[in-house]
Parts: sequence; C-alpha cells; structure tokens
Amino acid sequence: MTPNGDDDLAIEAGGPSWRLWLLTGLAPADASRLGRRALVAAGLCWLPLLGLTLAAGTATGDSVRMPVLRDPSAYARFLVVVTLLVLADVAVAGRLRAALRQFVRAKLVAPGAMPGFYAAINAARRQVDSVSAELIALAIAYGNSWAAVQRALENDRSTWHTVPSASGESLSLAGWWSALVSVPLFQFLFLRWLYRGFVWTWLLARIARLDLRLVATHPDRAGGLGFLSVGQAGFAILVLAASTSLASVLADEVLYQNAVVKSFYPTMAAFGVLALLILLAPLLAFAPRLGRLKRAALEEYGALSSRHDAAFREKWVAACPAPDAESLLGNEDPSSLADLATGYERVRALRPIPVDAAAVVPLVLAALLPMIPVIALEVPLKDILKGLARIVM
Repeated sequence: MTPNGDDDLAIEAGGPSWRLWLLTGLAPADASRLGRRALVAAGLCWLPLLGLTLAAGTATGDSVRMPVLRDPSAYARFLVVVTLLVLADVAVAGRLRAALRQFVRAKLVAPGAMPGFYAAINAARRQVDSVSAELIALAIAYGNSWAAVQRALENDRSTWHTVPSASGESLSLAGWWSALVSVPLFQFLFLRWLYRGFVWTWLLARIARLDLRLVATHPDRAGGLGFLSVGQAGFAILVLAASTSLASVLADEVLYQNAVVKSFYPTMAAFGVLALLILLAPLLAFAPRLGRLKRAALEEYGALSSRHDAAFREKWVAACPAPDAESLLGNEDPSSLADLATGYERVRALRPIPVDAAAVVPLVLAALLPMIPVIALEVPLKDILKGLARIVM
C-alpha cells in the first residue's frame, strides 16, 4: 500500500475466481471486459438450459406443467441476477474505493494513525484474496443446489427439471446442468459478494477505532463522514439482485402453486427491512465516535456561546440600553453572534450514524421494484405505483 492512497482496496479483485477471469481475459473490471464477463456468466447459466429443453420439448408448450420459458426463476436468476452480480464489480467496488480515497483526501485520519489505516486496508485485501473463503462459498453453493434438487424431486411436479422414471421423477439433462452449473454459479457469485460485504464491514470497524479528525460542524451533519452513506448506496445493485431472486420464487408460487399475493406481503416487507438493516449496519461502527463528538461539541459550543453572549450583552445592552442601530451596521459583533448560533445548530443536527436519504432511497427502491410484477399479478399496476410513490415520497 503506497502512502498516496492510489493502490487502495480493490474489493472486486482477489481469490481464485478473479484469477480465473484474469486468465480468460475477463478481468479487470473495465466496461468492455465486465460486459463480456456478464454475458459469459449469464450465457453459461442460461443457453445450455434453453438448448437442452428445446431438444427435450420442455422449453415451451404443454408437455410439462412448467416449461423453462415460463419459469420466472430461470429468467430471473440465470439471466438478470447473474448479470447484476457481475456488474456489481463496478457498481459496488467503485463506491467503496472512492470512500477509502475520501478518508485520505479529506485528511480524516490523523497523521499518526495513517500506518494503521493502510495496514487495515492491506489486511482486508488479504481476506478478499482468500482461497479458502471462495472454496467454502463454492461448497455451500453446491450443497444448496443439491438440496434444491431433492426438493424438486420430492415435489412431484411436472417441470423442465425432471423427467418421469420408474421410481417416480429423475433429473432431466437440463435439470442436471442447472444443478451442476447454473444454480451453483448463481449462488457462488452471490456468496462471493456476501463475503466481500463482511470484509468491508470489518474494515470500517477497524477504521472507526483509529484516530479520526472529525468536525462536529461539518455541513454533511455526519462529522465529515457523509460520503460513507453514498458508498453504502452502491450496494443497491446487490439488493436488486436478491429482491429479483425472491420475487421470482414468489411469482412461481402464485403461478403454479395457487398462492395468494397478499400472503407474501409480510415476506416482502421483512425482506426490505432486513436489507436496509444489513447494509446500513456497517455504519454503526462510527456511532460511538460521532456520539462522543456531538456531546463534547455541544458542551464546548454551549460554554463558548454563554461567554460570548454575556460579553455581547455587557457591551451592547447593559452598557448602552438604547444603542444606535447604525453603530451595529457592519460591526462584527452581531455577525459573530449569528455565526455561533449557526455552529451550535449544526452540532445539534449531527447524526450519530452517517446515514441519510442518499443511502436509504436507492436501497428501498432496489428492494421494492422487483416485487411490482409479482404484486401486479393480482393488483392493478396504477394502484401499485401510487402506493410506491407514497412510500418513497
């Protein structure tokens, strides 16, 4: 890590998957290579399924109850979500790198604490580059995929995943591709970013314990840490991916299991609240520091205002009960009175957590938008949009 901060944390770089993309020419995350990487990942998940089901006659038609071209989860997960998870390498990582640069650019870290700042970033980069972390994620992805296969076989539903056999149902060729490639890749990409989210949280917690030069009267009302709120908003693309996946599962329940959309409202609401809590929780690491800063600044400004106001009264009110108004024009004494009042109000407005609408609104929209098509299965679209406008505005 160089002391000028140019080589800051590349949250998307590291691990066996990153090195594989480097070998195949699909990294780093510039626009053209990232687009090709997203197309390759989505194509690997989706195109073989389409080809195999077309050959088997289960891509469309009535040969099975749920052909692949009428399966909401197949579209959502293998085309939309996989693409979003790849694009997150720019949408999320760029915001996080910018946040780290801002700590240096704004000189928020005291000079004596800069070695600790760079040491924390280097430690986070080593965690991102962990081979064992990605192997564990891959093992979990395959475990979840196999569990999904067992559930599909036990459900005894006629879908593109399965074919009839003497013992009941068995996996079709498309089902095998889904179980061995599509679902594990989709889940691995999601778990990969979930792990990076934990690393980012750990890094913020370490930075919060450093000697930071925060300013209670900063106009961002967060002591100068308001940029972290914008950084967390970058995770909206991951919320959008998770919400899209959940919405596809709910749509499947409505279309093929005769479920009622209204029965899913608590699930939708719980997902939105949980997503907000998880993604804004890392900023709680700065709450103790900002709380102490606010209390100390209120005491300091309160004492200073008392002394200043007493001196102002002694000079302009007590000594001269009816001062000439013209003598106050252009005089710096009334101006300093107003400046002190402004500073005190800024301190009072200091938020204990650096969160504002710039972070909350994108996350809420990302959680809600994929749910609209599901709700539209039973509720008119115009009523949905009116309710969404009331929530956001």
